Parts: sequence; C-alpha cells; structure tokens
Amino acid sequence: MRIALVGSRVGYIDRGFESFSRSLFDLLAPDIDITLFKGGGNRAKNEVVISTPWCEKGVLSRLGVSHNSRVLIQERAFAAGMLPHLFGDRFDIIHFSEVVLGKTLLRLRRLFGFRYRLVFSNGAPAPPLFYKPFDLTQEVTDTRLQEALKFGLPPDRIRLVPYGIDCDRFSAVSPAAKAHLRIKHGLPQDRVVVLCAAAIKSHHKRIDHLIEEVGRLDRTRYFLLVAGHRTDETPALEAQAKARLGANYRFVTLPHHEMHEVYQASDIFALASLTEGLGIVILEAMAASLPVVVHHDDSFRWVVGHEESLVDMATPGAMARRVEQLGQDASLRHGVGSMLCEETRRRFDWQNVKPDYLALYQHALTIPALP
Repeated sequence: MRIALVGSRVGYIDRGFESFSRSLFDLLAPDIDITLFKGGGNRAKNEVVISTPWCEKGVLSRLGVSHNSRVLIQERAFAAGMLPHLFGDRFDIIHFSEVVLGKTLLRLRRLFGFRYRLVFSNGAPAPPLFYKPFDLTQEVTDTRLQEALKFGLPPDRIRLVPYGIDCDRFSAVSPAAKAHLRIKHGLPQDRVVVLCAAAIKSHHKRIDHLIEEVGRLDRTRYFLLVAGHRTDETPALEAQAKARLGANYRFVTLPHHEMHEVYQASDIFALASLTEGLGIVILEAMAASLPVVVHHDDSFRWVVGHEESLVDMATPGAMARRVEQLGQDASLRHGVGSMLCEETRRRFDWQNVKPDYLALYQHALTIPALP
C-alpha cells in the first residue's frame, strides 16, 4: 500500500488541515509507505516540495486576483506539478483536503489512466455535492457524516475518522511554568487570559465579535490573546481592539511548534466562529485542560461533548456571560478543563485514532474507483 498525502500549503502555513497533514505524515511515516507532497519547507525523506511561488508569495494577490481565483489557480497548479511523480502507478491512494486539487487529480487520472484512489478529508468542510466525485470521503465529525448520508452518498464511500493531536504536547503545566510562559509571551500575571487561536480576521473567525464580547468584561480582570496568522483584515481588528480593550490584548503569530505554550499560559479558550470542520484548535485547548466556549452548532457539540461549553455566538453578550462565569470560579475552570482533557485523550489522541487511519486506507483499496 503506497500513500500520497497531499497539502498544497503545507510547509508555509501551520494551521487547520495543513497542520493535520503534517502531523498525520509524521505519525504514519515510520510504519507505512507514505509520501508527503507539500508546498514549501525543507526537502526531507519521503517529502516532495511542489513549489508555486507566484501563489504563496502573494504575487496574485498584489495583481488584484480574487481569493477564490487564487485558490483555483494554486490548487490546479499544484496538482499539475505532481504529475511526474504519478506515472508508473507509484501510488495506490492519494489523501487530500482541497476540493479543487482533488478534482484536478481526478481529471489527470482519467486522462492518463492512473489507478490511484482519491480519499478526500472533509475538514474545511465542503458540502456533499462538492466531494461526490471522489472515491472515499473522510468525515471528521458525525454531523458531517449524517449530512453526507442524508444527501445520498453511499455508506461504503464515507468513513468517520476525526483529526488527532498529540495530547502530551499540550498538557497543562505547573503554576510556576505557567507564570514563566506568561513572561515569555508578554501576558499579565494578574488577569484571566482568554485565548483564541485562529486566523486574525472577521470573516468566518469573527475576531471582531470576540473583541466586542471581551470588551463587555472588566478590563482589570480579563486579557484577550489572539494567536494566529495575520490577514488583510488584521489592521482594522487591531484598531478595534485598541479602542475597545485598551492595552488588554495581544495579537501574536507563532510557529506551530510554539503554539502549545500559549494554551498552557491561558485560562479560557473561546472561538467565535459559527461553524468549523472539526476545529483542531479546540482539541488543542481541551488537551491543555482549558475550558472552552464555542458556538452551539451540532459539530461543536459532537467535538466537546459538553453542553456547558456551548453558547449562542450570534447573540451579543452570550459569550461574555459564559467567560465571566468561568473567570470568577477557578474550581469550575479546573473541573471543566480536566473533564475535557480526559475526553480529548480518549477520543482524539493520535495513538488512539491511528488504527482508524490505517483502516481508512485499507477500505479505500476494497472499493472500485469511480469513473
């Protein structure tokens, strides 16, 4: 069984399904024949860099090409760049998370008669109509699985396999270590630190709503930390945060290998988006024994498994009330955080979900490729 694990932005973006692809490769590489196709970074054993510098360096953006068109161009170009590596039926399975890239690989299969199976990881997520042509779909939450079944996709072409994380890496630290991490990352020692790990933008991640909600709280007791990649929307959000929160906030961009430190330095995790695929950042927060506050969407409910973590993020004040309840009661924070950590280890630790990925690949080989 020969696997190609593909992520066009792996190597220069460390979030979402990019970090998933990187972590899954590192998990499986010692045990199976797997190659990581990525968009940047160092060339290492069983890793292939397909560079599209005019995409990743912002050339198309500066030329005024829209976001959707940039995605279309980049993913098609990346798939075309894989072509020399596909001849000779080198791979049995190609596992990917980007719809346009997958559809381009499907066209290449038809054109050249390749025999690889296309396994789509629906982490963004996409609606079933978009991934209907692929041979097998990995749904990362039960909510999306049920949506696919209701749409009419055959049950043997869908599998529920959630993302995983290294829970040990994110585990809580001692009070002394937490204090040290706060010094390192410029965080106050005497405030309840509310962390959000997300791209710093209003669209989808709703950082503007997060700022307004934290702005409802006592400035002398709460501090907002947003850790994520900067976007075109970040300067406007910085201006909003300064006006609403004064000096009680920080926006930081950290490499993924340092992200566990900001979880360990914080007290509460909040994500204001109304929908996610699974939300790796939620798993990371729970593994760090942080209580989480997320939207009362069915996908979030399946992930956290704890009704008290859910609020109506569309209602002004709902998040602030829950954060304040947690902020005022250290024992409540500890109790909720410990419970979430235990469940995360059981359901999402890489070592516990690893067999499910191996079974996913084995199943892919048993079903006929779609035309």
